[in-house]
Amino acid sequence: MTRRLSVPAEATETAEVGRVKGQSVLMPSLLFLIGIIAYADRQIIALLKPELDRIFGWTAADYASISSWSQATIAVSLLASGWLVDRLGIKRTLGVGLTGWSIATILHAAVRSVSGFLAVRVALGLFEGVGTPASMKAIRTTFPREAQGRMIGLLNAAPNLAAMGTPLIVALLFPALGWRGTIITVGASGLLCAFVWFRFARVGSPEAPVLATSHANQPTLPAWRFITGFALGKFLTDPVWWFLLFWLPDLLHRRFALEPSSMGLPLAIAYGMAGIGSILGGYAPFFLTRTGCTHETARRIVMALAALCVLPLPLLLTTSSLALGIIVCGLTLAAHQAFATNLFGFITEWAPTRMTGRATGVGAFAGNIGGALMLHLLGYFAAPGQSMGPVFAYCAVAYILGWLSLTLFAPARKLLSKPADFSLDRPVPTV
Repeated sequence: MTRRLSVPAEATETAEVGRVKGQSVLMPSLLFLIGIIAYADRQIIALLKPELDRIFGWTAADYASISSWSQATIAVSLLASGWLVDRLGIKRTLGVGLTGWSIATILHAAVRSVSGFLAVRVALGLFEGVGTPASMKAIRTTFPREAQGRMIGLLNAAPNLAAMGTPLIVALLFPALGWRGTIITVGASGLLCAFVWFRFARVGSPEAPVLATSHANQPTLPAWRFITGFALGKFLTDPVWWFLLFWLPDLLHRRFALEPSSMGLPLAIAYGMAGIGSILGGYAPFFLTRTGCTHETARRIVMALAALCVLPLPLLLTTSSLALGIIVCGLTLAAHQAFATNLFGFITEWAPTRMTGRATGVGAFAGNIGGALMLHLLGYFAAPGQSMGPVFAYCAVAYILGWLSLTLFAPARKLLSKPADFSLDRPVPTV
C-alpha cells in the first residue's frame, strides 16, 4: 500500500505567495530587458552611420529613406500587432516578435547596398511592432491600478538605458569586431532573451486576478474620444523622440565634430537624463495626489510641466558649448519620457482590458507615422544648404500641442465625473 504524505496548507499557501512574488519580479525584469534590446537594435544603425556613410557612400536622402520606411513599417505592424496580442495572447506574440526582429538585426551584417539595408529594416519593423502593445497589456493584466503608472515609467526607462549603454557598447565592440561583428553581437543577445522569455515567462497565470484591480471610475466619454486624444498626443510628440534617436549622433558629429568612438559619454548623459525623466514621470502623479489632486489631474499637471521643458531645444542650433547642447537634448528626452509615460498610463487606465492591445496599437501607430513623416522630411532639411530651424521650432511646441489635444478630446473632469459600481474580485481576462 502506498503511503501518501500530506502537505500542510500553510506550506502550500507560502509556496503560492512565493510564486506570485517571483513572477511579479520576473515579468517586469523581462519586459525591461526586451525594451532595451528593441531600442538597441534600432539605435545601432544611427551610431554606425558615419562608418556606413564612408563605406557605402550614403547621402542624407538615403539615410532618411531607410529610417522613415523602417518607421512606417513599424507603424503598420502596430495596428496588426495590437489585434494579435488581444487575440493570441502576450507570450506567443511577444516571443515570436522578439525572435524575428533579432534575426533581422543579425541580417544587417550580410547586406551591402541601400536597398538591402532598407529590406532588413522593414523586416525588423514588421516584427518589432508587437513590443509596445504586448508590454502595455502585460502591465495592465499583471499589476494593480495604483502601480501601473510606475511600472510604465520603469518600462519606458528601458529605451533610455539602451540609448545610454549602446553607444558605450559600440565604442567597445566596434574597434575589435568592426561594424558587422558589432551588429551580430547585438542581434544575438535578442535571441538569447527570446529563449529566456519562452522558457520562464508566465503570462495570464492564475494570480493575475489577484494582482490586478478594477477601475474606481467609469469614463462618461465614448471610447473613441479618449483613444483619439491618446493617438493625437502620440502623433504630435513621438516625432521629437525619433528625430533625436536617429539623428542626435549625426547632429553631434556636425555641430561638435564628434566621431563614433567619442560619442559614448555625451550620448550616455543625454539618454541617462531621459531615463530619469521616465521614472519621475511614473512617480510624480503618485506624489501629487498626496496634495489633494485627483490622479488624472496630477497626470495632466506632470504632462504640462514636461511640455514646457522642451522649449529650450532650439538652443542646440546656436550654442558652441557641447555641455549646453547635451543638457538641452537630455532635458528634451527626459520631458518626452515623462510625457509618454503618462500618455500610456492614461490609455491603460481608461481603455477596457479586452481592447488594451488594440488601443495601444492605434496610438503607437499614430506616433510611428508621425515619426516616419519627421524622418522623411529630415532628408530635405538636413541636406547641404538647408536649415534645420523649422524642425527644431516644431519640436519646441510639439508637447504643448499634444497636451492641448488630449485635453480637447478627453478632459479630466469628464473622465472622473461618474463613479461606477465595481468589485475588486472581478476577474481579469487571462491572455
